[in-house]
Amino acid sequence: MKEGGEMVKRAALLRQWCELFSARVFRLLPIDVASGVGARIAYFEASRSIKAKRPWINRLHRNFEYLEGIADFKTREQRIIQHAMHIGRVYAEYPVLHKIARNRLSVQGEEHLRDLAGPVIFVSAHTGQWELILEVMRRSHISTTVLYDPIPEKVFLKVAMEVRRHLSPEEQGNRFIPASASATRELVACLKTGDNLILFIDEEKDGLVWAPALGRNIPSAGNRMMAARLSEKFKVPIIPIHLTRKDGADFEAVVESPLVPVNGEYGAGTAADLAELLNETLERWLKDDYIHWYWLSRLKLEKKFPERFFKKRDC
Repeated sequence: MKEGGEMVKRAALLRQWCELFSARVFRLLPIDVASGVGARIAYFEASRSIKAKRPWINRLHRNFEYLEGIADFKTREQRIIQHAMHIGRVYAEYPVLHKIARNRLSVQGEEHLRDLAGPVIFVSAHTGQWELILEVMRRSHISTTVLYDPIPEKVFLKVAMEVRRHLSPEEQGNRFIPASASATRELVACLKTGDNLILFIDEEKDGLVWAPALGRNIPSAGNRMMAARLSEKFKVPIIPIHLTRKDGADFEAVVESPLVPVNGEYGAGTAADLAELLNETLERWLKDDYIHWYWLSRLKLEKKFPERFFKKRDC
């Protein structure tokens, strides 16, 4: 048993070293080559998974039928392959994301980032190449504190953190806080000292995608509600930023106008109003672009949230 366990550890370590080596090789490739390789690998993997009728393929069939109203089986398969190729590109682009940030990102709505008074909560979703929100901040000389998911895939997390720290150097006042039980307290402390926050409000945890609702009954919890409650508590604006893939490895960031409470004033009920506005914003972003949403294959529309989550508060 001991020898077998040691072999498993060695195999895992070897796999991690191979993945890290591959990432280093990809860093040397031109942007379009790296992105294209990721797309082709994903194409073949998706094709095999379709033939094998993998659970994630069946889930995507249900999601495309419900969300886009696609009744034709073959048309849904084409959408599934398009989605898989996007995900393949996302992973393959990480090693060259610093080059994409410099050369392949256009930004609309930068006027909303000028003359900001006091801290701001920036919100985004896992669409396009979402990490490029850091480049949007860099171009406008805005330092931020980012809440991120400390995923268990150590090599990919290492590569991702290298990219993040390159785009948002910590020596320039940027911070990265891993999601944890104490993360909310850290974010509160950041707002108290005037720091800006970045929150991705469509997170997946506990096997569920927490936002947007998309016809589901979702709890008043998660990053969406955290953003709304922090905005209410500290009376700070929320600015949505949407990242989209335009063509190949070309991207666009759209900075939208700040969200404001329904009655224009912060007070009791503001968080609920803002949370609804955030849900509407997410659904609007996704409506015409589901294939470029990272969580689409993990979205379980038929799975209900356990009752305990409806009693949960994030701040």
